[in-house]
Amino acid sequence: MKNLTVALILSILIHIVLFTHYPIKKEENSAQEKGKQPNTTSHIRYVKLQPAQPVVEEVKKAEDNKPENTFKKVEEVKPQPKRELVKEAKQTATKPKTTQEARPNFTKPLPQEISKTALEIEQEKQKKESLSNFLAKPEMELDRNMLDNITKSYLELYGEEYNTFNTVQKVFLQKNLKDIGRITQRYLRYPSLAARLRQSGTNIVEFMLYPNGDITNLMLTNSSGSTSLDENTVETIRIAYKDYPRPQEPTKIKIYVNYSLY
Repeated sequence: MKNLTVALILSILIHIVLFTHYPIKKEENSAQEKGKQPNTTSHIRYVKLQPAQPVVEEVKKAEDNKPENTFKKVEEVKPQPKRELVKEAKQTATKPKTTQEARPNFTKPLPQEISKTALEIEQEKQKKESLSNFLAKPEMELDRNMLDNITKSYLELYGEEYNTFNTVQKVFLQKNLKDIGRITQRYLRYPSLAARLRQSGTNIVEFMLYPNGDITNLMLTNSSGSTSLDENTVETIRIAYKDYPRPQEPTKIKIYVNYSLY
């Protein structure tokens, strides 16, 4: 029994091998019948090489085929001869112009001088002398009644001392005391301490004013009763004096400064 099974297996294997190789053989036979052979050969093309031509001939041909040069040859520039210097023109002096006097076409007799008498000549001489003397004198003193009230109040501060001044000093005081007081009031500032304490009063101050604008001997002749007001008046004069009018002679100035709260 064992041998039968082995034989059966072998027969099966043989049949399988036969069946697997059968189609290939059939195809090979059909190909041989039709006279077709498999394409197993490769086609190779042989090319014959020609000897290379020299490069020099090609370069010569290229140069022969170049177009002619169209640019014209530039001519050489020859140096020009030096120019002769132009001589400067001589300066000729201008001839003086001759002026001719214009003469009228008609003639008119000149007026005859009127002879003056000795009395008329003397009177004209006196008039000229009196006019020159009047202009040389200083300005005349004005009547105190003709002055304004502010100027009068300032002059009253001098008392009898006013009569000791000369005419030039008196005229300056009459014309400028009001302006000096006005300039001082313009620079005046009420002290803050006196304003808080509700202090008020009047100062009288005097100083010497000189023609160059300087001042000396600045002092208070009457106190307002407040130290801050008195010190403020002195400091105000030291600032405002540069704007005061200047006298022809040194003159003593006396003015008052009012402090009042409203």
